[in-house]
Amino acid sequence: MSLESLLHWLYVAVMAGSALTFLLMSRNPKGVPQYKYLIHTFVVVWSGLAYAALAMNQGKLDAFGQTVYYARYIDWAVTTPLLLLSLVLTGKYTVDVKGPLTAALMGTQVIMILTGLLAELSPAGPRWFWYIAGCVALLIVLRLFWGPLYNIAQQQGQAIANVYRDSAVFLTVQWLLYPTVWLLGTPGVGLFGPLTTTALLILLPIVSKSGFAFYNLSKLRSLPPHLHNEAQATLTAQPAHN
Repeated sequence: MSLESLLHWLYVAVMAGSALTFLLMSRNPKGVPQYKYLIHTFVVVWSGLAYAALAMNQGKLDAFGQTVYYARYIDWAVTTPLLLLSLVLTGKYTVDVKGPLTAALMGTQVIMILTGLLAELSPAGPRWFWYIAGCVALLIVLRLFWGPLYNIAQQQGQAIANVYRDSAVFLTVQWLLYPTVWLLGTPGVGLFGPLTTTALLILLPIVSKSGFAFYNLSKLRSLPPHLHNEAQATLTAQPAHN
């Protein structure tokens, strides 16, 4: 077994352990709605399956002299919108705010991921067009969740605003690191070699998926009971349409 394959299997094991932990946490939710635990469980399960394909030497192809790990993008196209949905639900924890914000965020996030895939599948010139397009999409996502969504969180009081802000900072840092690794790694200028790029694109998802889930859930679990009651009341009053 190659070192690269071993690293991917290690990632699968971490995702499996994370899924089990989230399910165990959901048995004592501490007031946090079950949908939050389910979202993060789906994230790590799907991500683990995508990386299992890489561990078995699947989910990749050669294009323009480089290996394209397209299974990563299959993972990210599903899991990053779900992580974003978790952040949205944190920002709207006790309110039912209607409007296009969630759709705009998730749609732009998918565009960001798919332009990254197109970049890797492109020759040198078009590659940078798609890379820049993906970076622009990321900036739009950050603008939306640091603008209107943060305003919604602040309207619910300091406790919710703090949880949202801290969670958004965590996700912002992680998501800015992805295009940085892409740029410096083998898909970009090649400052990092293939194994280093692979290792970084294993470490980053562990932190941004499992790490973010533990961080966000622990913040929510520490909220006062009356805020959880308000969240449950909002959930049962009527379905959200945002």
